[in-house]
Parts: sequence; C-alpha cells; structure tokens
Amino acid sequence: MESLIDRYDIPDLPGVYLMKEKNKIIYIGKAKKLKKRVYSYFKKVHTDKKTIELVDHIDDLEFIVCKSELDALILENNLIKKYLPKYNILLKDQKTYPYIKISKEKFPRISIIRRTKDIDIKNGDYFGPYPNGSVFLLKTLVKIFKIRDCKRGMKKIYPKPCLKYYMNLCMGPCVYKDIEETYKENVENAKYFLKGRGDKLLKQLKEGMNRLSSSMEFEKAIRYREQIAAIENSLKTQITEVLKDIDEDVFVCRQDGDLLFLTILKIRDGKIIGVNNLKVDLLIEDDLLVESFLRYYSNEKMPKNITLDSLFTEKREILEGWGRNFLNINLKLYFPVLKSRRKKLLEMAYLNLDEEIKKYHNQKNVLEEGMKVLYETLSLNKFPRKIECFDISNISGKDAVGAMSVAVEGRLAKKYYRKFKIKTKDTPDDYHMMREVIGRRYSKIDQIDLPDLILIDGGLGQLNAVEGVFIRLGKDHLVDIISIAKREEEVFKTGETSSYLFPKNSESLKILQRLRDEAHRFGITYHRNLRKKRVISSELDEIEGIGPKRRKDLLKRFKSVKGVKEAALEELLEVVPERIARQLKKVLN
Repeated sequence: MESLIDRYDIPDLPGVYLMKEKNKIIYIGKAKKLKKRVYSYFKKVHTDKKTIELVDHIDDLEFIVCKSELDALILENNLIKKYLPKYNILLKDQKTYPYIKISKEKFPRISIIRRTKDIDIKNGDYFGPYPNGSVFLLKTLVKIFKIRDCKRGMKKIYPKPCLKYYMNLCMGPCVYKDIEETYKENVENAKYFLKGRGDKLLKQLKEGMNRLSSSMEFEKAIRYREQIAAIENSLKTQITEVLKDIDEDVFVCRQDGDLLFLTILKIRDGKIIGVNNLKVDLLIEDDLLVESFLRYYSNEKMPKNITLDSLFTEKREILEGWGRNFLNINLKLYFPVLKSRRKKLLEMAYLNLDEEIKKYHNQKNVLEEGMKVLYETLSLNKFPRKIECFDISNISGKDAVGAMSVAVEGRLAKKYYRKFKIKTKDTPDDYHMMREVIGRRYSKIDQIDLPDLILIDGGLGQLNAVEGVFIRLGKDHLVDIISIAKREEEVFKTGETSSYLFPKNSESLKILQRLRDEAHRFGITYHRNLRKKRVISSELDEIEGIGPKRRKDLLKRFKSVKGVKEAALEELLEVVPERIARQLKKVLN
C-alpha cells in the first residue's frame, strides 16, 4: 500500500479526498490537513474490520483543495449525496429514531415515522425523535386528545365510525364532520404537549375548565378535566426541570474501541424531556466531535442552543457553519468551564453516557458467556460469533417464503437478513422448501463467507434435510448446523441423534430463541405481503376495465384495495375515468 500513497503529492491544506476502486468512488472524506489525514489510512495499523476492508479496496485517490475546513465540509456533504459511496455511513444513512407525525389535513392523523426519507414537512408536523416509548406516547396522545390514528380518507363520510370511537379513543371525524373546531383544538393541544410545554397547556386547560364550569357547560368541562388528569400523570415521567425557558441540546460523545457512543439531553421550554443514547460504528478514527455531531444532526432537528464540552471549543466555527449553511440556523454554542447551570447539565449528560457504555459492556459480557456455553456444550468447531437462522412460512404451500435472520456477537444484525420466495413448490412440503432455500443461500458462497453456525427452525427432519444439501454441495465439513424444536426447545446437531436441553433462563438458549423468533417474524411479514399482493391483484383484476396499468396506478395512489374501497368517488376520478370509478364503487362496496 505504501507504493500507492507514494504516487501522490498530497497537499497539506484543507480539502476533500475521494478514494476509488476501479474508477468508482467508494469513500469520500474531508480534512483540515489532507496530507496528514490521508496518510493515516496507509501508515497506521488499523484494528477495525471496516477500515481494513476499505484500505484493501483503494486503488486510486483524488483530492480537491478548499479554502477552509468549513468549505471542505460543505463540499464533502454535496459529493456524498451525489455519489453515495459504499463505505460512507455518515450522511447518506436513512435510519433514525421514531418521530411522532401529525398530518396537515382537515382532520389530522397521528402516526409514527421510522425512516428519515419518509419525513416531509410539507405534509405534516414532526416531533421527536423518541428512542424509547414512541408507541406508548402515541397511545397516550390518542387517549388524551382523541386524535385519529387510522388511514380512513377524511373526504368521505362513512356509514359508521370504527371501534375506537366507541372506546372513547377517537372523535369519529370519518362520520361526524361538525366536530372540526373541537378536533382542531385537540390537535393544537397535542402539538403543544409534544413541544414540551405541558405546564402551560395545563394552565390553559384549567382556565378553560373553570370557565366552562362557571357557564354550566359541565359536559365540556368534564372533557377538560379528563385531559388535565391524563396530562398531569404523563408529565410525571419527565426527568427534571432547569431554570431558563429555552430550547437546547446538551451533546456529549466518547469513543470506545471501534464504537462511538453519543448522549444528547433534549431540553425544551427549560425542561429536560428526554435523553437520546446512540451507539454507532466508526469507519475511521477521525475528528470525533465533528463526525458524531454531523452524524446526529444530519437526521435530527437541531435547536438553536447546544452545550458542548470545553474540549471542543476550537470546533465552534465549523459547527456554527454547518448549522448556518445546511440548516439555516444561527447556532449558539456553549462550552461551560465554571460551575453553572450548563456545566451541571453537561455533567448529567456524561453520567448518562457512562451508564450507557457500562450497560453495553455488561450486556456484551452476558452475550459472550452465552456464546461460550453454546460453543462448549455443542462442541462446535468455531466460536459462534456469526449465526444464520432459517425458517419457512406458508399456508397450504401458497405464497411460501424462506427467511434468514442473523446474529453477530449474539446481537440481531438486521442488515444481513435475507428473504427467499419459494420457486419450486406450491404444495405444503417444508423439507423441500428448506432444501431450496439452503441451496440458494450456500451453493455459490465462498468458504470465507460462511457463518460460524447455522440454526434451523425445526426438529431432526428439517435438520437432516439441510445436512443433505451441504453434503451434496461438499460443504458439510465446513460449518456446524443445529436446529431448535419449539415444543420442548430441544436443540439437535447434525451427526447426532440425542438432543440438548439448555436451562430455560440461560443466555445460550435466549440467543437461539431470539434468532428463531426473528426469522419467523421476518418470514411471516414477507409471506403476508406476498399474499396481500396476490389477493389485491385478483380482486382488482376481476373488475372490467382494470388492466395492469390502472391496477398499478390505483395501488400507487391508495396503497391497498382497502384504500381503493374507502376512497371517495372524487378521489377515484383523479386516477381513472368516471365509468371505471363508478364500477369500482359498485363492485368493491
């Protein structure tokens, strides 16, 4: 590799470097000093696999010099978005913690958004993120404010409301259109609550309740009283209060091996309303604060005030430039040194960060011990750091699928999951289907890419079917294969007829159970989606005038046959001619 780096006259200036393999950009980075930064890739011994893999694939380099580190940051961001390099996991990542969305329509809907690419501020207001408890929060808001969470079209008047109306969890705007004013008030109150202004909302509601009681409008006053009680109970879960009524984040981070741990205290209206703890893989040891800061705020909403450790004071210019150039925010950064309110908050954030790192290592030790017991009890050839698990899902052979879940170091690793649509059977035959899936997965895979252990959902029958595939492939000696039978949670191993029974509370068994249950969940979801598509196609295809194109247009617009059924005639006319629209209403309703 030294011969590669020595071919370049690398400038000792701010700029962006592009790493290539066969003329394709595989990584883009920025640096305050290009020469020092790029040399660190090739002159340093790396321990993390991702960096080693990246360096092994580089066969060409390109440099773009900039006037300042901030200019380099802006250019890096633009280039990453344009080229989406394979090894950049920073600015193109679409994953995020859940947000609460309240749609912008006549009778807004409340829902949970889990992907950054689904966030569209034109279509809704977003609150969060909520790393824990987003589902509970949504249910709480529905219960308190009676906001709908269904997908019914609000332009249509339905013959009767759904069950939630009768459970007093919705005001029924799908039927009762004269409640718009009250519904709008509830939505605004929910937004106020989500902004962390629960105390002010309580004050307003109490004033409203007293006013209604005085005018003898007791039914409305009772509704206010119920909301007040629910909100007061919810506010008890908020962590603490600080003195000033401002919105700010307290941001701390720490590197631990090849992981980066972040803790962010979220303060809104002077109240700490949550703590976000994140753990992310490091691709390259770089500018710790800047990389973690950009990683977080590329996807999350940034307040105007942020408190940071005084160690990072020199990064003020580049961070403020990031807020100004990319987010249109005149960011105010604070680096407290002396005892103060912000210094105490910083210390609190570090306490949370330390606890999160400790919790991670405690769990890692538990998982390590669980894998060790599996290794020793089953006399495995390899320590089971990577396990691949398989399950088959079908009903009477229809829409049969196979699913593969994966665990790395004892933890579920969803990015490695695979799904298989069964091609050779449409009648129930789990053994044949399992043989097909295993053959497709491992027939062309190199020995180096095999997992340490393969887990099959089933008993000896399924296990023998899989072993037969590996014998046919000539790979039966390369990997251990086991199965887990659900009734007694017996574990079987190829080449043996007796089963193994692990204690019910052992981490070893839990690792296998989590993998098995996850493969089943993943497979069932895929199976249901295929079945739904088949049913959708058959229902729409039966209607005269609906061909492949119109069916596609209808499903794109209304998402499902149910959506087509619930659509108003006016909505259908936006997609199909009037004759077809009336035919749809007649046949489907």
